[in-house]
Amino acid sequence: MIRGLGTVVVLVAFVGLALWVFSPRRKRDFDEATQLPFADDPEASQHVEQAQAKASRSKQQ
Repeated sequence: MIRGLGTVVVLVAFVGLALWVFSPRRKRDFDEATQLPFADDPEASQHVEQAQAKASRSKQQ
């Protein structure tokens, strides 16, 4: 009985976490977080931002 309850709790936590991670509302926050490794290097940051802008334009077309 306890194992079954533990399995259900873990399953609910997993589904909740997956919904939170893949929520469209969180995309902007996660996109900003992907830039953190490049924060100290302006040249790398600029290159990554240009690549993202190019990808964004191609998705809109």
